[in-house]
Amino acid sequence: MIHNIYNLTTNDNTRLFFQVWQPAIPPKAVICLVHGIGEHSSRYHNWAELFVEKNIAVLSYDQRGHGLSDGKRGVIQSYEKLMDDIDFALEEAGNLFEDVPCFLYGHSMGGGEALNHMISRKSNYFGVISTSPWIVTQAAPPKIVMSFLRVLANLVPFFSVKTSFDTKMLSHNKDVCIKYDEDELVHHMVSFRLFVDAYDAGYGILQNPDKVKKPLLLLHGNDDQITDSNASKIFSEGVKDCCTFIQYDKAYHELHNEFCHQEVFTYIINWLDALLANNKQII
Repeated sequence: MIHNIYNLTTNDNTRLFFQVWQPAIPPKAVICLVHGIGEHSSRYHNWAELFVEKNIAVLSYDQRGHGLSDGKRGVIQSYEKLMDDIDFALEEAGNLFEDVPCFLYGHSMGGGEALNHMISRKSNYFGVISTSPWIVTQAAPPKIVMSFLRVLANLVPFFSVKTSFDTKMLSHNKDVCIKYDEDELVHHMVSFRLFVDAYDAGYGILQNPDKVKKPLLLLHGNDDQITDSNASKIFSEGVKDCCTFIQYDKAYHELHNEFCHQEVFTYIINWLDALLANNKQII
């Protein structure tokens, strides 16, 4: 396996930390992976290695305000900047792996971003994989509180507060939770603008299932206490023809770190291989 790390600067002069895992031979596909809020791309190292073993390259980056990338922790200028960063990463994937089928894969907040990108932006990727997406968060405040947060998001958009949640909600695997708590690159900050924009983007997803025109694999644990699996189910039911929704019984938030991770991985590979095979038949 070849593993490269480097920095790239976006059009708005933000330095993003990138890393690529790839097989020694030309890959049959490349995955562009978008991580969740508070974490960073290196938490997916072991997961990426599994894809490389199946001759699939993985490109990921630390989102702005996260990990080794620029930006105040948990702060964004706008949600559209996150969409721009996905465009930037997809372009990089195309530069590195020209003419190789590309798939967009997002987890948690990144899963919501992947769905929003699919709905709002044009791209030539083959399909989208979204795990435990932030469509609706389990910690969503009452509407009256959201009204107050919207005012703050306008007055002090870049002011951030420390969030608190039980890391045991990430996975049944205790080692995963301990490593998360001890990870110096993990943060627990969120700005008013980031929360409000992500909240609104989630409900925007729910209102636009008809805009999904490419294959979508949507995976969620039904015991997820961080994002709402029922919202994923409702959204999937509104998508016509091209969405596959799988719900994992008793699974928590990080399916790639859960007891069912091998089952999850196998399903992703089979889904991806079926799309690649179908594309070859069309050609």
